[in-house]
Amino acid sequence: MSRGERLREALRRILDTLDAMQRGKATEAVEWEMQELRQVFALLVMGEAVGLPAPPGELTLELLPEMEDELRLLLQRIDTAQTPFSQLFSSLPME
Repeated sequence: MSRGERLREALRRILDTLDAMQRGKATEAVEWEMQELRQVFALLVMGEAVGLPAPPGELTLELLPEMEDELRLLLQRIDTAQTPFSQLFSSLPME
């Protein structure tokens, strides 16, 4: 194998590694954005729980099947929000 072929192969491996890294970052960014949009959607639909104006009742009832995962997460967070550790950490400054 000539020197040029080895160099070409090394560059190809480097570029393949960079490609895989960038694809992983892009996937993580899309997953994060999807989670954020789901949370915003849940807040818009179930916002009356935190004092936001609520959409009409029939619209909320139609969207409840779509909100099953968000409702479970909301109930889980409500349960864990009252634990002693969560109260301790909520009083500590986080940076």
